[in-house]
Amino acid sequence: MIRHCFLRSFLCLALLLPSVAGWAQDKSGTERVRSAIATSSLAFLVPFVAKDRGFYVKHGVDVELIQIRPNVAMAALLSGDIDYVQLIGSIIRAAAKGAPVRAISTSIKAPFFSFAAHNKYKNIKDLKGATIGVTAIGGTNYVSTRLTLRHYGLDPDKDVKILAIGDEKLMYEAFKIGRVDSVVVAPPFSVILKREGFPLLAHTAQILTIPFSGLGTTVDRIKGNRAQIKKLLKAEIEALRFIRGNAAGTTDVIRKRFHMDEKLARESYDVVVDAYSRDGRVPLDGVDTLLDIEKAANQIPKNITPEMVVESSLAEEALKELGR
Repeated sequence: MIRHCFLRSFLCLALLLPSVAGWAQDKSGTERVRSAIATSSLAFLVPFVAKDRGFYVKHGVDVELIQIRPNVAMAALLSGDIDYVQLIGSIIRAAAKGAPVRAISTSIKAPFFSFAAHNKYKNIKDLKGATIGVTAIGGTNYVSTRLTLRHYGLDPDKDVKILAIGDEKLMYEAFKIGRVDSVVVAPPFSVILKREGFPLLAHTAQILTIPFSGLGTTVDRIKGNRAQIKKLLKAEIEALRFIRGNAAGTTDVIRKRFHMDEKLARESYDVVVDAYSRDGRVPLDGVDTLLDIEKAANQIPKNITPEMVVESSLAEEALKELGR
């Protein structure tokens, strides 16, 4: 059933990914793998730091990061065309619906989106009747938007129109031309819009604690290649520690990855750094929040628990093997 749901997305994927023949190990013994990200944004700073600062290679993996829409990425993961995804929300929802996948780690413990709006809006309750731009329907950006609106007393189904636009650069452009009244964006776009004089009406990290991004893969890979998974985990745990402990080095990665000036890169870093996990462990209470949303919408069975969609043992083993 799950495979049928993803069929259309999988067919699209064939146009995006080259042949995987020989994609296993190079002559040096480094294992080569493919991992999907949804956007080129700070939501995926951990794999960017792990790659750019050499943590993946240090632990014996050469990771190709491929930007793919979440639904297509899940189809590719199930078909074996990619090995991992950094889309913890999609992994949790798919696992809860019966797909043979599991969340393994999380890099961000709270989403750091901000509601940017045009100047006529003074607070978030003023958005009643407004059109709000999000990246995609169903993703963490969308879920965070709905939860935040509810927190402030707005019904996301009746009081606003939520419009899926695409990645954050497209959202920024749509907002600037007036296609939407508000957008829910992360740094650097929230920082840029604030610089440009637009108010930030709410910040999701101040009211939500749900896993934002993190590693996931198939049950088969967990059973058959735990050693490889732990290599990725160790690299990403080191990247997390680097992000939290080395402001200058992380700012340099942000500046180069996102083509920012030094000041914007540092401002973006300062906004997001406290949202990053210290150890990569998946917070089961946050997973329970995501599952409750799906249960309320009758999208998953009521008996699904966080332990049924998360494989926690790998992160624990990786932390123990790191020795700290």
